[in-house]
Amino acid sequence: MGHPTRKVKGVEVNTGALGHGLPIAVGMALAARMDKFPARVFTLMGDGELAEGSNWEGAQAAAHYGLDRLTVILDHNNLQITGATRDVMSNEPLADKWQAFGWHVRTVAGHDYAALTEALTTPPPAEMPLCVLAETVKGKGISFMENVGKRHHGVPSPEQLATALAELDAAETRLRGEEVSA
Repeated sequence: MGHPTRKVKGVEVNTGALGHGLPIAVGMALAARMDKFPARVFTLMGDGELAEGSNWEGAQAAAHYGLDRLTVILDHNNLQITGATRDVMSNEPLADKWQAFGWHVRTVAGHDYAALTEALTTPPPAEMPLCVLAETVKGKGISFMENVGKRHHGVPSPEQLATALAELDAAETRLRGEEVSA
């Protein structure tokens, strides 16, 4: 695994958990405003990444400048590569902290696509950036990855990959209301 790829259309920056994503997104949102370009800027972050102070500086700047076209999607799974966020660097209560920084916060079930869509398509109040706090389970749906912090990084073995793909295929089949073959 590792850093996300810029090969995906719309992914402009891939910083991983370095704490650079939000500050860069703030700069992009400010530039769009200055250019009168009606873009929305999104950044996806993990809750463990909040141990990097530059994120809180970015959060403060976004609220100060009233960047209501900026959205943070925060993957709140309570894990990071070295353990539980509460043990490594507690960041709770997350919603309260983002609100204190001047953000509009929506907490949603992060595996519920309808809830995510609603949260992302409903504009925040004027001049408030939006934080979508997505409550998730790390590795959801893959038996050997669910709630395992060390799975944050590393490449699955060929056998693990086969297991993961089979489990995801079975989950998709169940979602479609079809029978899962053994």
